[in-house]
Amino acid sequence: MSLGRVIGTLVVILVLYAIVTAPQEAASSVQDGASTAADAGTSITVFFSSIVSDVAGATGARSSTGIGDPVYPDGGVETGDGSTPTAP
Repeated sequence: MSLGRVIGTLVVILVLYAIVTAPQEAASSVQDGASTAADAGTSITVFFSSIVSDVAGATGARSSTGIGDPVYPDGGVETGDGSTPTAP
């Protein structure tokens, strides 16, 4: 039996012991851990949303005006034939 399997078995036994001997405290610990993980996920999402927003603002990208409308950065090629459109 490998060392990893022995350690894993011991962890499972300790978790089961904690659940059997103090189920309320074990449930509270799991709930606290899940809440912490959810908060971390929210923080990571806000962080990456901020980065994407900052990059979009730095490149001058414009948001679309409707569903399905393309988004072009300032000075981008909108015509598709390689030419830059002229201002009206």
